[in-house]
Parts: sequence; structure tokens; C-alpha cells
Amino acid sequence: MNSKTTTSRPFYSMGRSISSQRSGRTAVQDTVSRRSRRASEPPPFEVNLSPFSEEERRLILSVVKRDLELRCMEKQRLKKIRRGLLLEDSKAPLSLPGAARNCTICSSQFLMLINPRVTCDLCKRDVCKRCSKVYSEDLLCSICSRDVFYKAMVCQWFYSNTSKQSSGCASDAIVKSLFRDNLPGLNDLTDEQMYDTITRYLGPNRRTYVNGEFITPEVMQKIQNEQIRLFHKKYKGIKSSALADLLKVRANAQVGDSKINEVEIEATTARFLQQTREALTQLLKMLCITEEKYNVTLDLPRKQPTGSQVLAIVQRQVEHIVGHTIEIPEEFRSIDKDEDLESYVASVTGGPEEFFASILLEDLKNAMQKSQENGTRSRSLKKN
Repeated sequence: MNSKTTTSRPFYSMGRSISSQRSGRTAVQDTVSRRSRRASEPPPFEVNLSPFSEEERRLILSVVKRDLELRCMEKQRLKKIRRGLLLEDSKAPLSLPGAARNCTICSSQFLMLINPRVTCDLCKRDVCKRCSKVYSEDLLCSICSRDVFYKAMVCQWFYSNTSKQSSGCASDAIVKSLFRDNLPGLNDLTDEQMYDTITRYLGPNRRTYVNGEFITPEVMQKIQNEQIRLFHKKYKGIKSSALADLLKVRANAQVGDSKINEVEIEATTARFLQQTREALTQLLKMLCITEEKYNVTLDLPRKQPTGSQVLAIVQRQVEHIVGHTIEIPEEFRSIDKDEDLESYVASVTGGPEEFFASILLEDLKNAMQKSQENGTRSRSLKKN
């Protein structure tokens, strides 16, 4: 009996065939996926600035240089704040809630009613009431509250990816488009290296081009003087109003209740301090902005940080008002070279405006005393 001969493939051969078919389908799917991702990705940012002349390119580059400097300053500021938070966190030991007898931050002893113990809802540290703060209905220690504030205000999620996205910045694209021939190797430079390269290319005596006009040191000095003049004008009005209220209270002192007069004097003094602090805060902020722009125009290494420069300016103005020199406490003068005024003010309890306002309160007291002496002298002349 003849049997029909059939050709069959071994089992392992069929397995290889199925495997190859699967791998082929997978390769096709990967190719399609890569193509779809490539199609969905935005094209790289490119600019065509070839029609610009050399002088126009230099003007544009001066603006890019300013942008790079601000980016570098912001990175350094964020790094410094973060280092400070990590250092403070490392110094505050962790313990079981309710076990510590002293505040883990300031080491003050817990006392019932006077200095009670509170527990941070985030890190569970035992801290005193002075080292805690309510944030979004949660009680946080000063370290956690500063960390939350830091992440919210400086957008850490964005700056942590800045190095990966630096190639997509408009400033980088402009520099590469303008100077791909004159400045080779820009693709491999960091922001700091690119800033140094542009500074050397432009030279040390270039002026800054901002909002359609050249900003020179003379222009910035004029703006600074105008800001100081406005502060003196505002402070003069605050002082005159407070002095008039105090003289009115003094005139009614003989016929009124002494306790009521004391309350009115305290209210007038508190109002003077509050208005003076607000005026000083505004002056500090405006001078900080002006000083930063002024430093950008110099293209020179900074001898001292912006915070120290601004405090020195305000110190001279306060000394001129009170008529004698003043000594700024060490806690206000200890500013690192890479720290801006905003970070400095936020790191000091009360802020420098508190100190300067307390000094200017002396000016109000002297004016009140002088007014009383003039009143006594005028009455004696009338009697004679």
C-alpha cells in the first residue's frame, strides 16, 4: 500500500517563522510610532536674520546678552536659596512628635501657655509658635513653609528642566542664526559660557538697548535720583501729617483724658511707622530694579551685590534726614555676592525697612520736641 508522502516542517522551524513574523510586525509598528512622534514634535525654533546689517546684529545681540545675564543670575539665585534650605533642614533634627523638649529650629524651651509646642503637619517636627506658620489651613514649620513658598514662587518644576530645554530658547536661536560663522561652537556652550563669549565679542564699552532706546549709566543715575526725590517728598508728607496729629493731641492734653491721649499718640506713631515702612519698601524695590539695569550697562565685574548697593543708598538718605551717621546691623549687611535684594529681604526677619523706619521715628520725635520748644519760646515772648 502506497502511502502519500507529505512534507512537514519541524516544530522548531515553525517557531522561528512565527517569531520572525512577530518581530517583523513589531518593527513596522515601531517605525510607524517613531514617524508619528516625529510628525507630532514641533519643529526646532529657527530665525532668519540675514537681512540685518552688522550694527543691527550687534544691537540685537546686546539684548540677548542682557537676557543671558538675567538667566544666569536667576539660576544662581535659585541654587543659593535651595542650598540655604537644605542646610537649615540638615541642622534641625527629626524626632517623634511630642518627644522633643526644645524647638528643633531655634532650640527654645517649650513652656505651657508661654511657648507651647506645635507639630509641623508636613515634616512632623516639634517647633515653637514663633517658628511655625499657617499655610493653606496647614500648620508648617518655618523650614517647610519656606520650601513651599520657594517651589511656588520660583517654579522649580520649570527651572529644573531649563538645561534640557536651553536649545529651544529664543535667545539661543537668535545667537546661532546671527553668529554661526563668527562664533563657531555655540551649540556646545552653556548660558554662562555663551554670555562670556558675547561679552568678548561686543567689547567692554557697549551700551544696553532696552525697549527701543539706549540705556546709559547717566540715564539710570537720573532715574535713581528721581526715585529718591519722590521718596523724600512722600516722607515729608507722612511726617507733616503725623506731626500735626501729635500737636493736636498735645493741645487737647490739658482738657482730655490722659489715657485717651496715650492711645491717640500710640495710634499716630504706629500709623507713621507703617506709612514710612511702605514708602521705604517701595524705594528699596525701585532702587533694586534701577541698580540691576545700571549694572547691566557697565559690563564690569561687580564689586558688591545689588542688595549692599541699595542699602548703602538708602542709608545715606536716612542719615541725611536724621542728621547723623547710623550703623546698619550685621544681619542686614551680611549679603552674599550672588544674592539679590528680594531674596535678601525675604531672608531677614522684619526686613531692612523696619530698621530704617525706627531710625526715622527719631526724626519725628526731634520735630515734635522742636515744635514744643518753639511754642514755649513764643509764649514767653508774648508775656514779655
